[in-house]
Amino acid sequence: MNAGEADRSPERDGRMRVGHRLRELVLAAAVEVFGAVRSEVPIEGFRLLTESRLDDPLAGVRAADLLARVADAQRTDHARAARAAGRSWDEIGEALELPLDGDRPRGEAAFEWLIEGRAPESTGPADGLFRTPTTWWRCSACGQQVSDRGPYESHPDDNEHGHTEGCPRRAAAIGAWRTRTAAEGEL
Repeated sequence: MNAGEADRSPERDGRMRVGHRLRELVLAAAVEVFGAVRSEVPIEGFRLLTESRLDDPLAGVRAADLLARVADAQRTDHARAARAAGRSWDEIGEALELPLDGDRPRGEAAFEWLIEGRAPESTGPADGLFRTPTTWWRCSACGQQVSDRGPYESHPDDNEHGHTEGCPRRAAAIGAWRTRTAAEGEL
């Protein structure tokens, strides 16, 4: 058995297959419901591999949100069915892989999430006092990979790092910032 086979299990393989089908469903919903056009774009560095792209990525955002809302409703429906079948809220919390929180039962967190609408706080290893949430994407104007810290700071360079110096998108964002801050009297 090689190292790759040691990490594989029927559950892991099943999760990967379902994840692939869900990604395909998001793309299909973006096209069918939100009018996007799907195309296959070559993956940089490969001659034969492609990835699916939408002409309007916001259609993908809307489609993913639609599926998440349907999945949320299904999660609650199945929790009700589990209760009707005699399962406890603690068992439901365990099935949801909710973390143990001191002496507080998982069942309370499961009920609060599914019935009261209060999502549990994440306690994963990435959480922490000094963690700065960041995402990455490739700028369509300069082609560089950009790290994005969100829309929280005033100056665009404090939010996005990685654009080339002459990037037209960066220049437009800085121009808009200058106009906005001049109007606000911040310059």
